[in-house]
Amino acid sequence: MPSGTGKIIRDIRSFIARHDENYGNWYVGITTDPISRLLDDHKVDINVDLWLCSEAFSDKEARMVEERLISESDVTGDCKDGESGRFVYAYRMSDNTQP
Repeated sequence: MPSGTGKIIRDIRSFIARHDENYGNWYVGITTDPISRLLDDHKVDINVDLWLCSEAFSDKEARMVEERLISESDVTGDCKDGESGRFVYAYRMSDNTQP
């Protein structure tokens, strides 16, 4: 079920605060296919690594969430990577992941 930008930002910040308050250890992005993006592109082990995904109401809102988290929270990400989509994902970077 889609959520608004404020709720997604709060949820991601809350998740990070519960698991690792160093925002610099986290990556955020957007996509149309979160599982493929996490597994194939970022090499996230969904059974071991910490990650979450939320659906925004639109591609534009997802991009707003990504941009705001990167600019205000020092989370790693690439707003200019050409990706689009309504899904916002975040994961804690580790030795096996690839930003």
